[in-house]
Amino acid sequence: MRRRTFLKTVGGGSLALGASRAVPATAQQVELKVGYMPHPIHENSIKWMKVWAAERKVTLTLVPISYEVYVEKMTANLTSRGGQYDVIWHNDDWGQLWGRYLEPVDDVPALKKLSRFIMEPYFQWEGHDTAVPFVETIGTFFYRADLLKDTEVPRTWDELIKTSQRLQKDGKVKWGFVGGMKYPHGWFTFFWSIWANGGDLMLPVHERRNAELAKNGWKSGLAQPEAVQAVEFWWDNIHTHKIAPPGQPGYSRDDANAIFMAGDSAMTMADTTLYGKFNDPKQSKVAGKISVTQFIIGPRAKFKSIAWRDPWAWAIPIHVDAAKKKAAKELLSWLNLTHDVQLDLWKATGGFPPNEDVQRELVKTDPVFRKFRAVTVESEKLIHGAFYFARWPEFFATAIDYLVRAVTGPRENIKATLEEGAKHTSEIAART
Repeated sequence: MRRRTFLKTVGGGSLALGASRAVPATAQQVELKVGYMPHPIHENSIKWMKVWAAERKVTLTLVPISYEVYVEKMTANLTSRGGQYDVIWHNDDWGQLWGRYLEPVDDVPALKKLSRFIMEPYFQWEGHDTAVPFVETIGTFFYRADLLKDTEVPRTWDELIKTSQRLQKDGKVKWGFVGGMKYPHGWFTFFWSIWANGGDLMLPVHERRNAELAKNGWKSGLAQPEAVQAVEFWWDNIHTHKIAPPGQPGYSRDDANAIFMAGDSAMTMADTTLYGKFNDPKQSKVAGKISVTQFIIGPRAKFKSIAWRDPWAWAIPIHVDAAKKKAAKELLSWLNLTHDVQLDLWKATGGFPPNEDVQRELVKTDPVFRKFRAVTVESEKLIHGAFYFARWPEFFATAIDYLVRAVTGPRENIKATLEEGAKHTSEIAART
């Protein structure tokens, strides 16, 4: 079944230190099957899961699943009450699809150490928490520190154009900026720039409560001046200023990341969780040469900085047996309460540890983390990067269709294309 057809249908409805800790007795041999996406952050969490499992003589079976089919495959398992997984990766985008199929985790002690902002509303269902975050995934603007001093980093869209053109003219880079655009990678070019220009995908701006979105008539923000101007900005950057690659409308975040790591772009936008990969000399030619800044603000914004703050989490299917649930909850709490695990997450990958105590420690002791936090979660405006209504996946896919169509078609058709897109996405949201 094609991904979008599926989403439309479903939318309705240090190791040695870790090993030294005291180990509680296990009543019986337990196997936990973990469904995850091959990704540096997941793999870091799984590395520590293995430590926990070895200490407790729990069998850990790892089941990797491609991101492109993850939602369909996992939803099919949950709705059929299949037994393929006992612990699953739960992205913030999917809370509205999966909440009723997940075990409540209100009794997991680690949740008391996390910000409530990252839990609500994505990981809640009928008043209960349904997942335990293992990393905060926050959009971050990366730039080449060997090419730009901090005082030279663009703060406005006009400065982004001029800075990019200067670096290109000097032969420093092929492109000023590169970012993912195609579905499902809209955050890395379209979304951040709409938000940084004072706009949003739904109205009222920055609202994520379904009751308020409904009260406003499930109105899409795609045709608002802020979004139209953002798309015109990218049309110009691709076709006129040529500071972004001509193929960017078809790029995934992986495509964009590869160009940045090859040293061919001065700037990119990605999750904080990619910092470790960007800074790994085995994978990246720009390792040791990158820094971060806030989103580059558009001309219509009424604020100085904005960021989104959301987590990735592990969750437990509600239909697994009691022994597995108990073991899984112990594991997920251990990951967040164990200092070595939380610290390693940041140092090995660049992922923000969800434990707020550890974040406060890093702010005091780690200047790189302090800078990351200052340009992200300490922004003037803090929002969620997705929505929580049932048709959000279909809304997202349709919105990207129109945004890509607008940025690849004639410039004079951008507003009309987005007006058509706003009509269709409003209709989709209203069917929730």
